[in-house]
Amino acid sequence: MKASHPALRIITVVALSLFFCLTYFPDLLRVLGQPNGDWGFRTNGTTVTVVEPASPAQRAGMRPGDRIDLSNLPDRVRYATLGGLARAPGDVWTFKVWKHGQFVPVTFRAATERTLPAFIIIREFAFAVPLIIGIFLVLLRPSPITWGFFLFSLAAGGAAPNSVLAVRYLPWEASTLWFRTYLILLNVLPKTGLVLFAFSLARRPLGTWRITAISIVAALGIVAAIPYFIENDNYGWPQLTAWCDVVASAIALLGLFDAYSHVTMRLRQRLHWIAAGFLFWVVVDVIDSLLWPAYEPYWVHTTIDASQVIFPLAVAYAIFRERVVDINFVMSRTLVYGLLTAVIVGIFALIDLFLSRTMESRLSLPVDIVAALILGFFFHSMHNRIDAGVDRVIFRRRYIAEGRLARAAKAIVHVEEPGAVANYLTRLPVEVLALTGAALYTRQGGSFVLERCVGWKHEPAAVLTTSDPLVAFISSELACVRVGDVPMREAPPDRHDTAVLAIPLLYRRELGGFVLYGAHEDGADVDADEERALEPLVENAAVTYDHIEAQALREEVRALRSLQPATS
Repeated sequence: MKASHPALRIITVVALSLFFCLTYFPDLLRVLGQPNGDWGFRTNGTTVTVVEPASPAQRAGMRPGDRIDLSNLPDRVRYATLGGLARAPGDVWTFKVWKHGQFVPVTFRAATERTLPAFIIIREFAFAVPLIIGIFLVLLRPSPITWGFFLFSLAAGGAAPNSVLAVRYLPWEASTLWFRTYLILLNVLPKTGLVLFAFSLARRPLGTWRITAISIVAALGIVAAIPYFIENDNYGWPQLTAWCDVVASAIALLGLFDAYSHVTMRLRQRLHWIAAGFLFWVVVDVIDSLLWPAYEPYWVHTTIDASQVIFPLAVAYAIFRERVVDINFVMSRTLVYGLLTAVIVGIFALIDLFLSRTMESRLSLPVDIVAALILGFFFHSMHNRIDAGVDRVIFRRRYIAEGRLARAAKAIVHVEEPGAVANYLTRLPVEVLALTGAALYTRQGGSFVLERCVGWKHEPAAVLTTSDPLVAFISSELACVRVGDVPMREAPPDRHDTAVLAIPLLYRRELGGFVLYGAHEDGADVDADEERALEPLVENAAVTYDHIEAQALREEVRALRSLQPATS
């Protein structure tokens, strides 16, 4: 990957996240003493749909079903009124309401909105949680799955709260441009990201028809946004939007079914949490789409948005507990040590500040040096404990797997059958580390013959000669070899069904065979820590093979010696 790609990824993630945050979070000003106003009625633009009790609209005699004309209002006021609110408490405007066969002017003074601050905070929380999860995943492990989830997370908690703050504080042209840009991104990115996420769960190349399905969803988002450019309002064509959402949700469900039908049974079990949350989110989103733009009480919208957080939380749970997506271990460990370093620097800075203010300058420097040494030795002694703590808490499955491999490495030296040793080298790592497959090759004459293969749909070559590039590299290095680094080898058609790591079996410093291991079932590579966990198992297996061979030779010599008296 080129060096510019990480920077481009970060810029894209930051730009999209910042845009949506600037769209959502200013709504918190309604909690901080700047509430919206409320006329007390809701309208679809031509007809009054709801009149709230004890409101300015009810006191003016307005009733549900009354025809209303908003054409005489300035754009700012019309936009806010279509959103169900006034720009600010105390605003006074005249509306034309159909009474007695003609439009009669009715003047209202906007009251303070009745929305509880807790509901506003809950909706902002429902927006922030999925976004934080999405940013974390795509930055730590960029892949089609995490990119799809990040795009989906931009509006996973529902559409933006019903606020007119942008209209109140921004110039009309700027607020209109911002709002329309938001509507395009809102209609295109989250649904497209959800479908990309669903299809990518299959761990297969997307292919033509899957890419076509994703493109259809993106096109539906553009179609749903078109009415906002034709008519200057904030609700577009509700029926068109609802049907676009329903079709997009159906394609997303198709992607989930496609993933379930192609992944292995082991990974399918891990997708249960994601599938349950996925189905729940789709059902809630379709219901929300069919209700919109009906103006239920604000708590209803809050409940819908808050419930949609369940799916992102289910994804986070499945990733960290079930390893559906393997987060980059090195980067996470770097993050931990980065935070630890920040703590050390912060403590040292506080000590230095305290000493500089309480001691003379000639004494401050020696004490600083002593404090730095003490902190350095203390945190150095905590190194192993921090490693173990990170492994046990964040990477518990890895920690357990490495412990099982360590115990297997000790147990294999007591095995006395070659077939059992082959199981330890192939079947056990595949099950413990959730690998796609493993294969054992042993030397027979001048070639290496496939002794055992587990997991892969297509077995590797039955015989590899010493001229094979992989064999040549293993023979020259007598150490672990990354298969992808070996030149002159044909690229596999399916990375999910091929080896990524080769570990040699050394008998008295001679190559007696080697073991090939595939990547993880979730697509992640075998990392350096897992490689170090496999090496003792393979090394002890080589000792066991050597012992079994030596034992067979001893038995043969003993048998020949028993025949000697009979032949003499």
